[in-house]
Amino acid sequence: MDILKFYSKVIKLKDVKRTGWVERGVSNPESVADHSFMMALMCMVMPERGIDKEKAIKMALIHDIAEAETGDIITKENWEEKGTMTRAEKSQLEENVLKKLLSHLDVSVAQEIISLWREYNEGKTPEAVFVNDIDNAERIMQAYGYHSKGNFKKPLNGFWDEKCMSHIRNERIKKLVKNIIGKGQ
Repeated sequence: MDILKFYSKVIKLKDVKRTGWVERGVSNPESVADHSFMMALMCMVMPERGIDKEKAIKMALIHDIAEAETGDIITKENWEEKGTMTRAEKSQLEENVLKKLLSHLDVSVAQEIISLWREYNEGKTPEAVFVNDIDNAERIMQAYGYHSKGNFKKPLNGFWDEKCMSHIRNERIKKLVKNIIGKGQ
């Protein structure tokens, strides 16, 4: 076990800028660590019946951890024009990287992280669905924030169109996002 080696690798998440914002000319875009922190905070303050809050917070914190090594990869399904690989290819690459990162940790901690990561990516449990919805909500709200400040070179309004909003299945989260971006009922 070498926590220092693990830490020295994952701290890079603070420097990995979110590719979608970089591609759209956002100055000083959020990092992957910024995004994960906001997701974890949202999971903490948005109680949801039937959701294990601690599990959801952990899932939010680690869902993009492999990006410390891979960078923030845009998939072809998410943005055909700029996508570099399919979602399945990205998932396999990230899992391989994640296993290497986790090899520096105690086996039980590594197993918990890989298990949470897989659960998130499969998106089938209540917590995974909830955290995926939080992921989509955080991205939409961040895009709207950049848009409101005029901090972009390429348009961001596609981030909160009906197609993007439809990725949020939880009606409470969807309503919150709509209220924040000024489209609330």
